[in-house]
Amino acid sequence: KMLCKNTFFSEHHMSHLMYAYGTSPFVEATLMSVDGVGEEETLRIVEMTDGLAVPKLTVKYPHSLGLFYSAITAYLGFKPNEGEYKVMGLASYGHPGIYKGQFRKLLNYKKGLHINMDYFTWNKSNKIMFNHKLIKLLGDNRLPEEPITDRHKNIAASLQWIYEQALFHYLKQFPGENLCLSGGCAYNGTANGKIKENTPYKNIWIPVAPSDAGSCIGACINYLRGLTSKIDLDPFLGPSYDDFEMNCGNGQSLDMDFVAKALNEGKVVGWFEGRIEFGARALGHRSILANPTLPGMQDRINALIKKREMFRPFAPMVIKEYQSMFFESNDFVPYMNQVVKVKEEYREKLKAVTHVDGTARIQTVYSQNSKMYELLWRFKQLSGYPILLNTSFNIKDRTMVLTPEQALKTFWDTDIDILVINNKMYTK
Repeated sequence: KMLCKNTFFSEHHMSHLMYAYGTSPFVEATLMSVDGVGEEETLRIVEMTDGLAVPKLTVKYPHSLGLFYSAITAYLGFKPNEGEYKVMGLASYGHPGIYKGQFRKLLNYKKGLHINMDYFTWNKSNKIMFNHKLIKLLGDNRLPEEPITDRHKNIAASLQWIYEQALFHYLKQFPGENLCLSGGCAYNGTANGKIKENTPYKNIWIPVAPSDAGSCIGACINYLRGLTSKIDLDPFLGPSYDDFEMNCGNGQSLDMDFVAKALNEGKVVGWFEGRIEFGARALGHRSILANPTLPGMQDRINALIKKREMFRPFAPMVIKEYQSMFFESNDFVPYMNQVVKVKEEYREKLKAVTHVDGTARIQTVYSQNSKMYELLWRFKQLSGYPILLNTSFNIKDRTMVLTPEQALKTFWDTDIDILVINNKMYTK
């Protein structure tokens, strides 16, 4: 009884929504949460007006955009709840029109979201998400180690297309100026980057960890709602390792000019700084950095360092003042959650961070007091580009490095040339 009396229960989607809203710069906004399922809901839209959350739309299980995307992810041979970002990257290589008719049979968003559950089994099984009818409709599913064909690329493209159409449809139903987007589907940067051109919304905010990881913070914000309006949340919330805590050998003192020059010459740098990032994106504290203007750099990192699928793109970090010079975006995107167009005249020069469809998942670097801002600035003096290729400090199927010891092991096990750990640097 005492537990129930003193415990605040936050609904799944309200945790998502309040996390996005509470960390946003907006007072009035439309809040949208899209994910697999939470309690009985899979999608919720509310409007924040005068401090009140006014419900606008709710979609109930089993009809779910998130589970639909995960099911096709599984059909394509990737692990659901993990491989969706691979499917998003693969989609750019395909043609969505080829399977549009089949996907319209699977999902209808015109009169409330309706998934044709004749083809899916997530409401009956916790192991299998689709059945033989989906295979009959789309052809044999791909097994994880089988090669990726044009058919798989086209199916991925059709999936991404119909997800975007549904997302834009619901946002246009409740037009506004400011949008806060959360839930696991908010990691779909390709769709996020198209919201402004396909809906009335002018400003978009997506928190650093919009999936269930961020719900712990969202639940607290939901509890505090009315007591405090906003919180200033730094994304670097994990443990840090000061120099005196490490036993990593005798590194040299960090020389930013040396690192910038090495990057300009084509060296690859492992960057370890302070507290590790919260969320799924490497934001400059556990990153692998490289020169985005050099031919073959993307293939080198994919093959010799990340050891991952060659179709997956890398992201650019860019100084805020120069973002609109190279990318078709003026938005503040500090958490790498929007895919935008690279300006056509720079696509060939920035080939290592430009995806096959001419886009890039950008990260805005804005703090002039940060080491990363300083490194970008010094790199610009040498190369003319205030941009670096940034990918997470890990190899395929492993989490980002956490400790200095893990950073050193990854450094020696891969083709990384220079390792920076806080104020020290190591070379091979």
